[in-house]
Amino acid sequence: MVTPEFKQLKGRVSSTGRYTVRIGKREFIDFSGAAMAVGHNFVSSDELITPLTYLIFRNIYTERLISSLRKLSGFNDVAFTTSGTEACDAALEMNYGKSYVSFEGAYHGLDFITNLVSNGEGIDAKNKIIHLKFPKYGLSEDVAIDYNEKLLRTASRKFDIDGGALITELIQSDGGINVMTVDFAKSLKENIADYRLRLIVDEVYTALGRSGEMFLFKKYGFRPDYVCLGKALGAGFPLGAVIYNGEYPLYKNNLVSMQAATMFTSRVALKVLGRITEERIRFVKDTSKEIMNVLNDINSKRMREVRGMGFMIGIDLGDNNGNPDQGYALELRNRLARKGVVCTLTGENNNVLKITPPVTIPRGMLMKGISIISDELKKG
Repeated sequence: MVTPEFKQLKGRVSSTGRYTVRIGKREFIDFSGAAMAVGHNFVSSDELITPLTYLIFRNIYTERLISSLRKLSGFNDVAFTTSGTEACDAALEMNYGKSYVSFEGAYHGLDFITNLVSNGEGIDAKNKIIHLKFPKYGLSEDVAIDYNEKLLRTASRKFDIDGGALITELIQSDGGINVMTVDFAKSLKENIADYRLRLIVDEVYTALGRSGEMFLFKKYGFRPDYVCLGKALGAGFPLGAVIYNGEYPLYKNNLVSMQAATMFTSRVALKVLGRITEERIRFVKDTSKEIMNVLNDINSKRMREVRGMGFMIGIDLGDNNGNPDQGYALELRNRLARKGVVCTLTGENNNVLKITPPVTIPRGMLMKGISIISDELKKG
């Protein structure tokens, strides 16, 4: 069971910068967010417009957003939601009544179906859900692939899984920044073909540059039926989306919720997409390699592994015997906060320090935060 650690900092927020948060007289670099892909204070007061629903009122902002997402993704259709959870739930509901395949350590939300497919183990015969294993520290891709093939065969004898839906993250965030390997992706493609599964890719965390790709599914060569986006699309405002092709139609006027992709949030999303340029994505890729090198050069027995992609980086922390050490991870997290850097903990044991800076953060501020993290890790 994966339950990420979120601990509130002492004091109340007094102001925010673009990439910082101020509490009293103290300023913190914020490396904690998924929805803050472009930082805070992204929308200025002169950009505020009426949040009219596209369900009734056609407007140029929502229409341009539909066009932009089609062009960037290569899909024909878009259905808007108010969150990534709602996007995943909408995609899953298109398969309601059939079987679902998900993964241990997955998190897709806390709505009805997203909650059922998240964070389970083995076979849930009552709800016709199969929770496969995802490669991670201590679990090789070969072992995971072999286990998954056996589990699918076992499940197929309990209920019909042919024509069901498989939902996956390409980098498990709450699971501990577990990155899907190329060979594991190949095995999934074979599973999908063997059981004629619809593929739902949850890119709430990985899309829009955070992984170093606009859409990570393209790098793996997947051909999803649905791709789910979250509030990063709307700079933290209530906006998500399901992008798909017309074979499985979703909702009327491109909306799952009445207040999804309003005139206002669509305008914000267009501005977000305008900031995540090819040049910025190259910056994320190149700087990620530099950060990984800095962290991997640290000589510390408390660091079991550094892993990640783009601006999704996890430091797996353990004790001197190599066991996951939640206590040390929490101590490190608190030390970083005292030094002015905010991170969160994730993974099955909450022993993975998650570093997720905004995609658009300036290099100087980014490397200042990484330097603080490096210095604290060197102290042990």
